[in-house]
Amino acid sequence: MNRPCLMLCLLGVAMQASAMDLKQAWDLLQYQGPIYQAAVHEKQAGSENRAIGQAGLLPQINAVGYFNKINGSQSQYGLDRDLDYDSKGASVRLRQPLFNKQKMAEYRQGQQRAEYSVAVFDAKSQDAAVSLAEAYFDVLLASETINLAKAKLNAFEEQLASARRRMELGDGTVTDIDESVARRDLAEADLIEAQDNLVNARRKLEEFIGETPASLTTLQPGFSTPPLLPDNLQDWLVKAQADSPLIQARRHSYEVAAEEVKRARAGHWPTLDFVAGYTASSSQSISELNQRNHYSSVGLELNIPLYSGGGTSALTRQAGANSSKALDELDAARQAVISETTREFHGVQSGALRVQALEKAVASNERSLLSTRKGFKEGGTSTNSDVLNAEELLYDARHDLFEAKLNYLLSRLRLASSVGSLGDDDIQQINDYLGPELVVSN
Repeated sequence: MNRPCLMLCLLGVAMQASAMDLKQAWDLLQYQGPIYQAAVHEKQAGSENRAIGQAGLLPQINAVGYFNKINGSQSQYGLDRDLDYDSKGASVRLRQPLFNKQKMAEYRQGQQRAEYSVAVFDAKSQDAAVSLAEAYFDVLLASETINLAKAKLNAFEEQLASARRRMELGDGTVTDIDESVARRDLAEADLIEAQDNLVNARRKLEEFIGETPASLTTLQPGFSTPPLLPDNLQDWLVKAQADSPLIQARRHSYEVAAEEVKRARAGHWPTLDFVAGYTASSSQSISELNQRNHYSSVGLELNIPLYSGGGTSALTRQAGANSSKALDELDAARQAVISETTREFHGVQSGALRVQALEKAVASNERSLLSTRKGFKEGGTSTNSDVLNAEELLYDARHDLFEAKLNYLLSRLRLASSVGSLGDDDIQQINDYLGPELVVSN
């Protein structure tokens, strides 16, 4: 059994024993995820450009063989005779470029195309990691939304029952009952929507890893927001412009276009080849009946282009325009990476502050709900509507806090991806935030 299959089997055993976490999902994606595997094969195909570009500078050897059966007649000096003979032969020819500027440009293009495929793979690999985390977190958020929707529905059911009891005792009103029923019905609708979202999120996760786990690990109760290292934007921008795979891919694409200008311009230059051949033939033609020939040749072949109808000049101008286009695309990619890095850097910082603020909001809303319920039951200072609103605000705050935590983790991954450094270590750091098992099969 080869190593990938063995590791996949071990991963499957580990997943059966416990809930799948983000790191296991990432490992599974790399072994069987169709999107990731497509990127791997694309990289493998692109790496062959090195050999393709080099082939033009290496010897080209061709062999030709033939066997012909000749039947006919010949009339000469008033005499007719039948022709019935075999013509056969074989030849081997070697050609080695000595001076060919086009082949040299193609060789350099092959190197750049191979490097381009590596950069594209790096970009797609990091995009896959971020997309996987998004799909994974969407499942967690959908499941958490279901739990909150159920809790909110139960709370509204209890409040409805309380309003009916108060009505029976003469303290309540029909308005309280109607309002409680309306909130309960909306909570039921929210629960149905959350359940649909979970189905869609699970299906999206399956697209990445090829299967849907029965359970995942979800966020741990404690949630830290450590500062970024480095902690200033300029350092991240410098790293992004140096290491971003998107910029590197565009840079290699520009180099390919620049070499295409040289290749097109080389159409005006002569080429010099070393050629050698060997030929063996028997009765090759009517004039060579019953003859056997064996000969070899060695020499140089000079090819000087004189006029190609203006095609070479047109190709050069076209290649120059495409080179300018590639340079503009490189500049655009650089600006896009700078914008993305800036956005995600501030997203991490503001995300940490938002998490801290929502943690306080959840705590304050919990106290507010307790006070409102107490005022409704004992002092009469709170109305049924006040209780319903307080419950709604609390569950909204809990939902927003859970979502803010996930967005904070995603921002860290996106920031690492924008500078080209997202790897297994980053996935593991995010994975450390997960722990409790969450059943997502239903």
